[in-house]
Amino acid sequence: MLSDETISGYVSRLNFAKDTILGAFDEQAQLIAVAELISGAAAGEMAFSVRPDRREQKIGTQLMQRLLRRARMCGIGRVFVLFLADNAPMRRMASRAGMTIGTVDGEAHAERDLQKPSAEELAQWFMEESLSHGGYFGTLGIARWGSLVNRSAGAAPVPTETLTAVI
Repeated sequence: MLSDETISGYVSRLNFAKDTILGAFDEQAQLIAVAELISGAAAGEMAFSVRPDRREQKIGTQLMQRLLRRARMCGIGRVFVLFLADNAPMRRMASRAGMTIGTVDGEAHAERDLQKPSAEELAQWFMEESLSHGGYFGTLGIARWGSLVNRSAGAAPVPTETLTAVI
């Protein structure tokens, strides 16, 4: 477990203009996994975390596929992941993604070169991303308005800080 100060310090150093953080949420809008792509000068570094009770459901694999595609579309030519050598789930994810894996002194390094996207792939990706984000924020809007309607009908309100944290 990391302290709140450690997490706050880490988040304050993120560059949301060039780096990518993806979250996976369950049916109750609870965060169940996070993936990160940090753009470096020579390569992009990826990192993943899936809640223990949601592992072995291919959630990390799906997030990795999204990050690999995003890296390609953003012009990143090489990606890598660092992890402990005995982290079998991460090793399987990297292997399924076509990454070359090496191990030194208990630490593993997986990497993969990425092809440049075609103009057609870029156009399709921009459209899909636009629709994807629109649907996501539309769902959040429905949840927020639904909580207001339910509140007037006597149901317990959805905590505002939960909705705000998701946004």
